[in-house]
Amino acid sequence: MDRFVNPARTMRAEREAHEARAAKAGSSIPSSPQRDVLRFLLDRAPLAEWQRDVLSIVRDESYYFAPQAMTKVMNEGWATYWHSKLMTGHFLEAKEIVDYAEQHSGVVHMPAGGFNPYKVGLELFKEIENRWNKGQHGPAWERMSEIGERERHDDHSMRGREKIFEVRRVYNDVNFIDEFLTPEFVVKHN
Repeated sequence: MDRFVNPARTMRAEREAHEARAAKAGSSIPSSPQRDVLRFLLDRAPLAEWQRDVLSIVRDESYYFAPQAMTKVMNEGWATYWHSKLMTGHFLEAKEIVDYAEQHSGVVHMPAGGFNPYKVGLELFKEIENRWNKGQHGPAWERMSEIGERERHDDHSMRGREKIFEVRRVYNDVNFIDEFLTPEFVVKHN
């Protein structure tokens, strides 16, 4: 009965068609991982045209905002640093300082167990400026081993402002945090 229900010729044709579909599908899957998942889906997923349009918009917006996301701590810290410098050094009158300090403290408040990119970025830029103003960096400084020697060191080099502008130009959040978020910084800022 099987030869009538599943004739050899029909079974062979179905098997060949299935193998052809499998080979075609296998060739559309890249041999190595793809980092651009949305591009992979746009190229290979069985989507309606409107779905492809929506996915393309999401992908384009992701690429547009990626640089901002990669420098969020730096951007917020930089803005807060300069806002504070300008307001307290140039724009506020003495009677306005208390109101400004109250507003500023809300911006840089670090919630318990939380993360505030404004606070972390600001404090890292201030730390970099202070360390480079005093020469508290480099191999000679790192080799200092006497108790308190590193903290007391001050060669009056005053290169901090120059250094923070360099950092702003060439770093992103990953290498900014990796290089400047030291164990000492973490202890100092809880």
